[in-house]
Amino acid sequence: MLLIFIIFFVSVNLSYPLERVKYVMGIPVSVTADNKDVFPDVFGIFKKVDRYFSLYRSDSVLCKLNRKKQLVVDSFFRELLEKSVEIYRQTDGFMDVSIGNITAKFGTGFQPCRLPHYRTYGMENVIVHNEKIELKNGISLDFGAVGKGFAVDKAVSVLRGRVKKAVINASGEIRCIGRCRVFIKNPFSEGNIAYFETVLQETGITTSGRYERFYKGKSHIINPKSESSVNSFVSVTLFSDTENVYLDGYATAVSVMPEEKAVEFLNGKRIGFIIIKESGCYLKGEHNSRYIRNLTFFRKLVECEKY
Repeated sequence: MLLIFIIFFVSVNLSYPLERVKYVMGIPVSVTADNKDVFPDVFGIFKKVDRYFSLYRSDSVLCKLNRKKQLVVDSFFRELLEKSVEIYRQTDGFMDVSIGNITAKFGTGFQPCRLPHYRTYGMENVIVHNEKIELKNGISLDFGAVGKGFAVDKAVSVLRGRVKKAVINASGEIRCIGRCRVFIKNPFSEGNIAYFETVLQETGITTSGRYERFYKGKSHIINPKSESSVNSFVSVTLFSDTENVYLDGYATAVSVMPEEKAVEFLNGKRIGFIIIKESGCYLKGEHNSRYIRNLTFFRKLVECEKY
């Protein structure tokens, strides 16, 4: 599986003295903070999320549920499922965790979870009876569109009150405590295409793009309405003070939405965004100034004409 950093950061404040990087959840996770005591707790959260929701571990809670099609789970698992259902409804079904059988076709071929070869999906097939979850009609769940954001949120919760400055960067899923400068990877060639500075004391940033991961020439981002790998935009960068799990899910959803729907959805949610299209133009959000300043492109891009 080819994983590429889509966004990385440097501080706009004084440099952070402490940084740790570990490979967790199949991605490099970077934590920078002014308190060394937080590192074990932060990485412990990422390891926990991996134990629960990984499709690359045969012993994960998610793999067990997908194999058995029913399982008693705890509140940690149910929390992400409930938020995934909420994002599904908010995005009109463009982010759907029930398409595990479909996404398995576009995976790396390395599947310890061994999902069954059904083509069924649909959130109506996810039945929750208190602590028990049942998957009807052979569907399988895949939390890849929200898992990194959920992990970042849980990790940040152990930082608050213990640090003044910190940044968590989970392969492009970022949370800044204190202001930071963010660089966007160039989707057309090597290097970076833009940067901006955050303005709030805490900001979530996420990016989804067709350059993030490929298998047999196809993007990992799946349109649940067409069951296909699509490339509506080459890069989608979102920023807000909302939880990263929502930004993560929204980024996946708008990547496969029609352009007008994507823009209206994000502006309606007051989410800041920079979307780069194949043609080389970009779209920007109505609420960008609430979250960022000094947006600078390193390559000449023009703002897209309205759909």
